[in-house]
Amino acid sequence: MALLASLVHVNDGRGALGVSGKWRVPVIIRCLRPNRKASTAMTTMHTATKAGTHTGTLMPPADKTPKGAAPVRTGTPKTGGARLKASDPIYGDILDFLIDEAALLDDDRHVEWLECLTDDIVYQMPVRKTVYRRNGDGFDGRNSHWDDNRQSLGMRVKRSVDLASAFDRDPPPHIRRMVTNLIVRKTDTPGEYAATSYMLLLRNRFDAPTYDILSAKREDLIRRGGDGTCKLARRLILVDQTALGAVFINVFM
Repeated sequence: MALLASLVHVNDGRGALGVSGKWRVPVIIRCLRPNRKASTAMTTMHTATKAGTHTGTLMPPADKTPKGAAPVRTGTPKTGGARLKASDPIYGDILDFLIDEAALLDDDRHVEWLECLTDDIVYQMPVRKTVYRRNGDGFDGRNSHWDDNRQSLGMRVKRSVDLASAFDRDPPPHIRRMVTNLIVRKTDTPGEYAATSYMLLLRNRFDAPTYDILSAKREDLIRRGGDGTCKLARRLILVDQTALGAVFINVFM
């Protein structure tokens, strides 16, 4: 205290008092005062850490879902049937179909890929959000990266094939798709099968030494004809990232 008192009474040639007649507080005293903004930020980060988030942003209280949120109904409709073994010929036909589909997209044969879809195709990739486990898996139907039917998919394909000014297509990106972990189940409709698979997409462009990565679980509804020909009737893409990290404006999963 004696030290602080001696510092306050600083004689700079104008006396102990400043020009305005008030006590002049030296810089060293002001430095001892806490920074309120920094203190608030540290408190917020500390509270956020206790709440379980790693981003420093406060999570909403558990069980407090946004008003109007429409949860995504995961699981292909009419599922719950018997699972097909990998040795089943139908399983093999569906696996071949998914591998051929990925090869068509990797080779930029988008028009041929369209022929693999039914006329009533539903193609969706909802936005994923970070939520507490008790509040579900984080998908809701209010926002989607893609929500397409046959017409909109045809327009996206036309953009990729015919639009010369598409900035993400010329020079074309180098994309590789890996399909794994296929599970096929029967449904209540003869000739329709629920297929769940994992997709890993790697994209490289220009001379970049790194890749853009996108991973997801896909829930498909496959229609299989009597001759073994398969077509995609529904695809729900459950992406693993909440933030994609790159622009995937017109990439098919």
